[in-house]
Parts: sequence; C-alpha cells; structure tokens
Amino acid sequence: MSDKNASYGGVALAALLLLSGGAAAAETADTAASPLTVGGAIRFNYIHKSWQDAYPNGFFGLDTARLDVNYDDGTLIGSAQYRYNRFPKGQGDYWQHFLHHGWVGMRFADKSTLHVGLDRNMFGLQPFASNNYYESIAFYTGFEDKYDLGLTYASKPGPVEWQVGFYPRDGGSYGGGGNTASAANRYSYNIVPDDDQQGYGTGQRDHERNTLIGRVAAHLDSEGRNEVGFSALTGAIRNDTRSERRDTRRNAVAVHYRGGAGPWNVGLEALRYQYKTSHRDDQTYGGLDANSFVMLGGFGYPYPVAAKGDIYIANVSYDLPGKLGPFSGFKLYNDYSVLRKRVAGYKNSVQNVSGMSFSSGKWVFYVDFMWGKHHPYLSPDGGGLASTSSQHDGLTRRINLQAGYYF
Repeated sequence: MSDKNASYGGVALAALLLLSGGAAAAETADTAASPLTVGGAIRFNYIHKSWQDAYPNGFFGLDTARLDVNYDDGTLIGSAQYRYNRFPKGQGDYWQHFLHHGWVGMRFADKSTLHVGLDRNMFGLQPFASNNYYESIAFYTGFEDKYDLGLTYASKPGPVEWQVGFYPRDGGSYGGGGNTASAANRYSYNIVPDDDQQGYGTGQRDHERNTLIGRVAAHLDSEGRNEVGFSALTGAIRNDTRSERRDTRRNAVAVHYRGGAGPWNVGLEALRYQYKTSHRDDQTYGGLDANSFVMLGGFGYPYPVAAKGDIYIANVSYDLPGKLGPFSGFKLYNDYSVLRKRVAGYKNSVQNVSGMSFSSGKWVFYVDFMWGKHHPYLSPDGGGLASTSSQHDGLTRRINLQAGYYF
C-alpha cells in the first residue's frame, strides 16, 4: 500500500476513532447507551464454475474478514469498515486488504446529513441494485455499491428526498499479493491505470477526478416502499501519457423504480453512460480502437469496459414467511442485468442470478445460481465487458454458496 493512497481513507478512519474516543467513558458508564459500536464479519464461499475444468468439483475457501466501527450520538455520526480477502487457487490464489469505507459527519436538526470521507455514491437504486451476493453488471462497471473520497449531503426524510455528492478523488488503492495489480487493490471498480503483468499492457494511465453526483427520489406511498428516481453523474478522467496530461469527461444518467406489495418486491433501472478518453493509438490491445474502452479495476485486477453503453436491470424477489428449524428470513429472488455496448462490434454482456438468502441468529446465507456471457466473473472472457471473441458466445454458469457470521 502506498502511503499516499492509504492516507485517503485513513484520514476518515482516524477522525472516526477520535470522535469515538469521547464515547469510551460513556460506554464504561452505560454500555447499552454508547454511541460507539464495533463489529465485523467473516464469510466463506463454495464456488463452482462451469468453464473451469481444473476444478470439476468446485472449491471452498475464505471470502472476507472485516472489521466495522460505527458512531452515532444523534448529532455526530461516522462509519468505517476495513476488509481482508484471501481467495483459494480456483479464485486466483491471492490476498488483498482495503478500506471499504470511512467517513465522519453530522446529522442536522431537520435530519438531513453531511458525510466527509470515503463514502457510497448515491446513484441509481439504493442501497443496492440487486438482491444477490454478486450484485449486478452495474457493480462491475462502477455504478453500483461504489465508494469515493469526498462529501455527500442527503436531504431531510420526506416524500421527496435528494442527495448530492462531490468526490475529488477515488477511494485509493491498498495492499495485496504479488500476483495482483497494485492499482486495482480496492473494493470499488474505478477507472485505474492498467498493469503490464496482471492487466492488459495497454499503457493506459487513467484516473477518476472531481466526480459530481446528484440523485432525487419521490416516494409514492406513506411507507416509502414505492419510489421513482433520477440520477446524474459527471466527472473528469485524467488521461496520463508519457509527455502530457489531459482531462476528458465521463457522464451517466439513470432512472429507477423500486416498489412492492405484500411479500413481492421489484427493482428496475435503466442507465446510460459514456467515457470520453484521449488515448494514443498504441494504448490498446488486440488492435482495438484505444478510445473504445477504458480500464476499470477492483479486487486485485483491471479489465477493459466498453466506453459507451446502456445498462438495464430488472429484479424481483419474494419474502417467504415463517421459519424452517433455526432458519428464517427466507428471500427468493431473480436479478437480471444486461450491458448493451454502444461500440461497433462489441457484443452485449448478460448476467442473471437466481437464488435465495436466509439467516439463523448471527449467520447469513446465500445460495446463488448465476448464468451469463461476456463477463469476467461469469466466464473465461476476461475482457467480456468490452470486446469479445466468438469462442465465448455460449452461456456459462457459476454456483455460489456462502455462509457469513456477523458480530
């Protein structure tokens, strides 16, 4: 981990711990009333990939160990989470660690809030555009469950709510094994510099800068269960070359609907994005137009993503009542998402996840069956979110069974 990048999230984490210092005495006097809470989780996965002949029976291993710190005394608020991942051979045989988020803030008299630090981008369906563990294609293109460094303001709760955020920098990169790309050791999928050994060797050296996001959502009922919303994003892409530095733009808009009746829930989103770049002709691979894709990175590795595209998401879930022995909270779901690339010759990417989640005490379980194509997490097509080859046109499958203990 470089000192510079580590300091981005570290500032927020240190500030949170300073805030919580005042809570230590309160915790001693009255633990139940303490505004400081400390927790975490440890999660394990069994995974089977239909295209991975070397592991015909799948593989099992640690997914995540994490530490959570939260503070809320009614006015001062804060939250931080640090994660360690250790993946088995079938998953790449690597480890990494990173700050998932770390921010401090205030809740004002009207219940509006201001956060400063590494915080979630309020864009599209919230808090997630999916029900399953692996989320949607929007996650892998940087538009779901994404965190950047800056300020986020959320209006007071009401029939119409809005958020605005400004993020001068992304969340930074952290540490990982020698078989990872250092710039991609992070949670969120950001535009990152390519890596010659663990990436595609394009020589692209791009970064996200000065991202501005606005979101508004109107609740259609008094319970706030049904809502429609609109989101917009604009920001700079810093294109670094050997001799110069240029800033271009990236833009995105999305409309969404979240609703339900009884045990049924629905989530819909339509999103359009465009990344404008200024790459040299030689900053490419496989003879592709160097400005037809950008390099995104997260979880240790970068991969190319089409520079222009539309994402469509359609989710449905059903909450099962009652218990089965020690288990409860059963949710059945199907999450579908597709990336339609607006680049000539680039084929669509598809992801569908059918599954179920449930819990028992502090344990949470996911059972996911995934299928799709042209997707780095669903097929051998590592560059599938950009250009693809005919040998990867068929649908492939992934099974994920997860058990997580949250404390």
